[in-house]
Amino acid sequence: MGNSKIVPPAPNEINDAFSYIKQNAPKLIDNYKIAALELSKAPKDYSLSDEERAASIIVPDDFINLRNFVNDAYKGRSSVYLLFLYMGIRKIIISSEA
Repeated sequence: MGNSKIVPPAPNEINDAFSYIKQNAPKLIDNYKIAALELSKAPKDYSLSDEERAASIIVPDDFINLRNFVNDAYKGRSSVYLLFLYMGIRKIIISSEA
């Protein structure tokens, strides 16, 4: 395994995946945006350490649902590829009016 290179998805692959989700499961995108907005409004308890604060964050089901959809749609790809693909899709959703 010493020679295997990690090849992240190209920008066009991320855009294609986003388009696929938008066509086949648009509710996932809408729900993700709502969950991200709610999470950003959650009060932050600064009396906690960074580790405690991170541990107290509950990942919304809508984040998990999108991740599972991406993993199912692109079965057989490496976990690193899937993670980068998910992060790219997440960035599109959060940074735009997807």
